[in-house]
Amino acid sequence: MFTALLSSLTMMAFSQTTAIQGNGRVPTLTLSQAVETALQHNLNVKSYELNLKNAELSYQQAKYNQLPSMNGNINQAASFGRSINPYTNGYDSRNINYNNVGLNASVLVFNGGQLKNSIAQTDFSLKASREDLLSIRDNISLQVVLSYVTILNSEDQLTIAKNQTQITKLQIDRTEKLVRAGTLANSSLLDLKAQLANEESNVVSFQSTLDLNRLTLVQLLNDSNMSVFDLERIQVPVPSSKAYETGISDIYAKAVAAQPVVRAADFRVQSAARSVEVAKAFRLPSLSVNGSWSANQSNALKSYEILGTKTVNLGNVAISGQNYPITTTQANVVESGTVDYFDQLNNTQNKVISMNLSIPIFTKYLNKTRISQANLQRQNAEIAAEQARLTLRQNIEQAYVNMLNSAKKYEAGTVQVSALEESFRASESRFNAGTIDFVSYNLQKTNLDKARLGLIQAKYDYVFRTKILDYYQGKSLTF
Repeated sequence: MFTALLSSLTMMAFSQTTAIQGNGRVPTLTLSQAVETALQHNLNVKSYELNLKNAELSYQQAKYNQLPSMNGNINQAASFGRSINPYTNGYDSRNINYNNVGLNASVLVFNGGQLKNSIAQTDFSLKASREDLLSIRDNISLQVVLSYVTILNSEDQLTIAKNQTQITKLQIDRTEKLVRAGTLANSSLLDLKAQLANEESNVVSFQSTLDLNRLTLVQLLNDSNMSVFDLERIQVPVPSSKAYETGISDIYAKAVAAQPVVRAADFRVQSAARSVEVAKAFRLPSLSVNGSWSANQSNALKSYEILGTKTVNLGNVAISGQNYPITTTQANVVESGTVDYFDQLNNTQNKVISMNLSIPIFTKYLNKTRISQANLQRQNAEIAAEQARLTLRQNIEQAYVNMLNSAKKYEAGTVQVSALEESFRASESRFNAGTIDFVSYNLQKTNLDKARLGLIQAKYDYVFRTKILDYYQGKSLTF
């Protein structure tokens, strides 16, 4: 693509001209520098670059979705007053703190190819985004070339207009001498001065057009450091209806393969086709393997130790009217504190492995609707791809006809200018000799001026039309 060729050009000359501009001198801007500057600062290009980064993230995430998922949880609770002891399951009047920790993991084993097709779908969308970026870069480059050529056209037309005024001024000088000598009437001099005023007005008009065209280029560059510059003159080919030998069919065949807008449309068709497969996957069962681990801890679980023995009175027994005490010796168990945190976690571990099979039976026709919508999107993408090709062919046909017409206009204009120059030289001699009036002289000069301006217009119009055809074929726009 021609953008890549233009981007590969060195920016050394551009840095030099920028330095000169900082020293107060007007830099000279080349076509390749203008294109590169516009691409660096254009906001639409930057927006498409962000869209591309977003598409890259979506594609990467689609691949990450194949990985297992894992989550951890920690739950801390506090109970005040009469509450259930989590270990004895009885009521306890103490304040109880309760802590639970856990891990959950899940691996998707099968989901009808949904993940696989989602990856392919986002991959095609990513490729389409890349082509979109190339397309907008090419479009901006083409606009810059058009603006560049338009400025050169305006400069040439302004030069011709100024030359016309110089010719008229010389004619006025000669006429003044003839009027003073009594050879011509003073009315001839007045008519020439009126003609000069009209031509100077045309110069102002052409200068205004040039200023507007330069403003257009400045806005395309969108660089505050490049507001004042001169354009490097380029060598443009001489228009000829026989110079462009490639026919419309061959140009279209190359354009279909070269144009990013067509490739982007084709990628979107493939992406939409994958979305249909994704929608179909929702009708199939999905199988996943899950695992979990959990453990508990609470200050209600106490540890105890034995500190010797103790005698416990169990009551009295009456024998022959006399009471005898009954005692027993028991271990003296004393609460020594709360069981260690990690010991509680180790003793309360719960490990679970499970398999989950989900079978869609009735989804209120959601899957059917999803598939139908995906098919409609695919058909719409196919229509968009066909429209892209149709628009491309129509633009090529129009550009080719315009190129031929511009070449024919230039060839006819060349013959016309040559003939009018001969005729004007004869009329100028006759006017100086006083054998024809000013009206006849001015008519010849006006016709010549128009023919010269038309010739310049046809020349640059031809140049731009040929570059459009080059652009469609992916050729470089450099001269």
